[in-house]
Amino acid sequence: MKVYISADKDGVALKDALIDEIENLGFEYEDLTVEGGDFVDSAKNVCAKLLEVDGMLTSGSDDASVGILIDKYGAGSYIAATKHKGMIGAEVSDERSALMTKRHNGSRVLCLGSGIVGEELAKSCLRNFLSHGYDGGRHQIRIDMLNKMM
Repeated sequence: MKVYISADKDGVALKDALIDEIENLGFEYEDLTVEGGDFVDSAKNVCAKLLEVDGMLTSGSDDASVGILIDKYGAGSYIAATKHKGMIGAEVSDERSALMTKRHNGSRVLCLGSGIVGEELAKSCLRNFLSHGYDGGRHQIRIDMLNKMM
C-alpha cells in the first residue's frame, strides 16, 4: 500500500507529524503538498494520483493505495475530494470512524482537520485507517449505489 498525502497551509505541521507516523509504520508514501496550495489543490493532487494508480492496475497489483488530506477543519478537503468521480472520502475526528469508513464504506481518502484533532488523535486515526482494508461483501451494495449517483 502506498499513502499519498497532502495539506494546505493550515495542515502542514500535522502532515509532517503524520509522515513521521507513516514512516514508523513502514508504509511507502508520497508527499504531494504544493507550497502555498489550497485544500482544493491538495485534494486534486491526491485524488488524481489515486485515480491514475487505479488506471494502471493489473492482476496482482496493490490496489489499496490511499490518500490523506489535511486542512484546518477537514471539511474543505472532504468536499473537494468527493468531487472526483469514484472517489470515496471521509472527514473524521475519531479513531472508530477512521476504521469503519475504510472497512464498511471503502473510503480511499481520509480527511483530517488540524484545528479539530490534535497530533496524537490524528496519528491514532491514521493507524486505524491504515490497519484494515475494505470488507466488501454486503457493503458493496452501498458502494454500487454511490457510484451510480455520479
